[in-house]
Amino acid sequence: MNDNLIKFIAGWLLLISWGSVQNLLGEDAGPLKVYPPAPVLHGGRSSLQLVVDRQVGKLQKDVSEESTFRAMTPELLEVSERGNVTPIKTGAGKVEIVHEGVREEVSIRIENIIENKPWSFRDDVQVVLTKTGCNMGACHGSPSGKGGFRLSLRGYDPPLDIYTLRSEFFGRRTNIMDPADSLLLKKPLMEVAHGGGRRVKKGDVSYKVMHDWIAEGMKLDPAEEPDLVSVKIYPENRVFRPGAERQQIVLMGTFSDGSVRDLTPLACYSSSNENVAKVNDDGLVTKTSRGETAVLARYLDKMATCYITFLEDVPGFAWNNPAEKGFVDNLVFNKLKALQILPSDVATDEEFLRRAYLDTTGRLPTLAEVQAFNGNPSPNKRDELVDQLVDSDDFANFWALKWADILRSNSKKINVSGVNKFRLWIYESLRTDKPFDQFARELLTASGSSYENPAANYWRSSRDPQDATETTAQLFLGVRIQCAKCHNHPF
Repeated sequence: MNDNLIKFIAGWLLLISWGSVQNLLGEDAGPLKVYPPAPVLHGGRSSLQLVVDRQVGKLQKDVSEESTFRAMTPELLEVSERGNVTPIKTGAGKVEIVHEGVREEVSIRIENIIENKPWSFRDDVQVVLTKTGCNMGACHGSPSGKGGFRLSLRGYDPPLDIYTLRSEFFGRRTNIMDPADSLLLKKPLMEVAHGGGRRVKKGDVSYKVMHDWIAEGMKLDPAEEPDLVSVKIYPENRVFRPGAERQQIVLMGTFSDGSVRDLTPLACYSSSNENVAKVNDDGLVTKTSRGETAVLARYLDKMATCYITFLEDVPGFAWNNPAEKGFVDNLVFNKLKALQILPSDVATDEEFLRRAYLDTTGRLPTLAEVQAFNGNPSPNKRDELVDQLVDSDDFANFWALKWADILRSNSKKINVSGVNKFRLWIYESLRTDKPFDQFARELLTASGSSYENPAANYWRSSRDPQDATETTAQLFLGVRIQCAKCHNHPF
């Protein structure tokens, strides 16, 4: 192949690629938007992940991997190819970001570099133990631990954990003289047999934190160690159109001394719907299919959530403008329309009638009731039927039975007379449309004779105060505090 032909092909490919870029960006390409806003590097061991977003027409996407990063103040900071910034010395640093010819300068405040304090056991080491799963309930965080090694569940008890790591079994788990020879590092590296498998790799931030903490003498945190006050996730709620498949998220934490720190490398991440998107250990969200998911980021006892929606064009989709019955319908329909999902068809009169009677009264409608409903010419006959059913004795009877089951009305613990009086009290509460807060207040504050005050039968169904507490927490708070019987739970 001669030189002229090679030059021709190279020029042709360059022209095609440039045209593709122009088609993508077009005239609607917007400026670069960099997260987190007002970035700060606090301390010599801090780092900062920069995320670059760009609006391209209707398409908003994470262009961090396609951007180039350059330290404009190399004497103050360093920046990697992926936009991870580390400090060198105190000052006002700058990073240049370029994407497809568009340039952005980011100012970064660098502070407290001289104070190169040791890793914190609570804020760093225990976070690593949580991120790697070591102190989870299925591993060493179980009440009896695993393999003779026990940690507190999710790091709720730092003094216990530091004793276990430093002193238990004559300090065999850690080696200050040669940190890399510590069982605490060799097992998760699988250099020594480990039932939990490989949990870290050399070079990981998690490995570095654990290694350096051991090398520094595994010190206790000072009393004045600042507490984590809040966390914030960037970017916040985001809607992506076809062409945007990935999004790096950043978690920033604010501490009680006013300092701000990038928590992204050590935070724990999860996706509420992995059929829509998955998130890896570094906080990178990757699309799986169309839909919406909530991405949860957790650090110590603080959590933040962002909602990410991935849209796709559905061939032949046409919104059918269903009638709205209230503000909830409006919110639901807006979401379905954006996702290009048609709502289910409206139930027929026959289907609606059957469901309405079964759900409210526990029985099927009679022939006369079916004929009356079908013969009603009112356009609001469904609403009228619901009002009629909710006001009926059948509704109060049916739901009194359900509530009696929920409140554990049992003739073996409460005699038959007590059960009947309790059910009648529930029935009257429903029939008279008693507000639920009043219903709960009368139930939980009931005292005296259960014959004169039937609500007091609620307490007779419990064996002892502990049983009553567990039942009440589950029924009225939605919390199963029974877990604390076996687990030393952090919450």
